[in-house]
Amino acid sequence: MSEESLHEILGDIERSVRDFTEAEAVLAEAEQRRDRTRQAVLEQVERLHGEVDAVHAPELIGVLRHLYWQQPGIHGRPLAEAAGLHLNDMLAAIGPAPSGILCANCGTELLRTSRSWKPPARYGPPLCPDCLSLERDARSRTWRVASLRSRIVAEARVQAPAMDWRAAAELVLAFPPLSQGVTRGSTADQQEGELVQALVDVVRGMDPVGPSQAPRRRQPGPCLEVVHRS
Repeated sequence: MSEESLHEILGDIERSVRDFTEAEAVLAEAEQRRDRTRQAVLEQVERLHGEVDAVHAPELIGVLRHLYWQQPGIHGRPLAEAAGLHLNDMLAAIGPAPSGILCANCGTELLRTSRSWKPPARYGPPLCPDCLSLERDARSRTWRVASLRSRIVAEARVQAPAMDWRAAAELVLAFPPLSQGVTRGSTADQQEGELVQALVDVVRGMDPVGPSQAPRRRQPGPCLEVVHRS
């Protein structure tokens, strides 16, 4: 590297450091000015609070609503304290703000209730409170029905000789099992029901018992225990 190139690089570094130092000074001055003006705004809000007749006066609430939703640099808790309110009371008084996000079910625009608000959906599309409540109720009903079904089936153990297929067939028909991922009433569920019925018919054909046919002598077989697996 030539001496001329070395001096040029060092000169560029010196100018850049000088510009950086000046920028830091300007930034520090701007931050101080921002802090002073923020404090001035809070003092004016406190003054307005002292002039109005009530804490929820329209003039005061209008100012609080604008400052909270449109001026994020003014922190919410000091703003509420300047107006003589707790933060939650101030949020209730100024009301929510449009979020620009639509409910995936009904298309209603969701409302922001605070600056830290996020759409109420962790594992799916955003939903409004009403649709979210309906979805939770549906999941809760499905869970209760599945739990009740599992409990009834678990308590309905059938133990009988293998030749006595009637009890086993009645239990299978009363509580047909659902495979994982199969919804009640779906095509897959109907196909499973047909398979269950076919198996019952096969069992009946293997061990027919009717009024016109005398029972056959058989060696005692093992007991059949039909247990539904949910």
